Amino acid sequence: MDLVEEVKGRVLAEGMDLAGITPVHRLQDAPAGRRPTDILPTAHCVIVAAVHVLDSVFDLPYTRYEYTNQFFVLNSMLNSMAFKLSRYLESQGYRTIPIPAAYPRVNKEIFGILSHRHAAVQAGIGEMALNNLLTTPQFGSKVRLVSVVTEAGLEPDAPFEGNLCGEMRTECQLACVRDCPVHAISEDGIVDKAKCLHYQEQIMPWSAVELRCGVCIASCPIGKHTWKIPAGSRSQKVLKMKERWTGARW
Repeated sequence: MDLVEEVKGRVLAEGMDLAGITPVHRLQDAPAGRRPTDILPTAHCVIVAAVHVLDSVFDLPYTRYEYTNQFFVLNSMLNSMAFKLSRYLESQGYRTIPIPAAYPRVNKEIFGILSHRHAAVQAGIGEMALNNLLTTPQFGSKVRLVSVVTEAGLEPDAPFEGNLCGEMRTECQLACVRDCPVHAISEDGIVDKAKCLHYQEQIMPWSAVELRCGVCIASCPIGKHTWKIPAGSRSQKVLKMKERWTGARW
């Protein structure tokens, strides 16, 4: 078994749904300080893994707590896998650094030290859609990502070349732009990250949990799931209660 097959096998064996590899040179146009070689000067490639977020939690905003819980569960899975893979590659003699699925981030400028999304595009997993999220043919934007920067000389995948978002415009009518609670997404695909973060960190939290919004993800029809049983309904009392809890009406 060659090393690429071994690596991808280990990723998928840990419950990941998608995996890809990009050489670091495809990411050298990233801003200074956010390139793989800024993290590991001898890096050869970046391994990216994606796990599908449960479709059942996207009855947003009324399942926002349940949706947020997925972040804790899936980030833990992603980070555990990335650590185990890094430990394996180190055992083979290659310096390897896992980049966590979420924190830490540079708060002042609202970015991470490496863009999982851009790496995933270059690793063939999906595209950057209008909502500025990594969007896959299989699951749409309903994925969480993690990256592993390594010296190992792994054969890369081809970059993603589809046009999922563009081909869906007639059907979706820019649903992510229309449905964003704070109008943080423009029709040109520019996202006002400060406005988005303000909603998530200042408007929604009615508890100690930092709630996530997710409406732009839920509104996208790419990778939409088909159910065997029609959706149920909540009482008006519960709907109002959920809206108050999650900052859906403010």
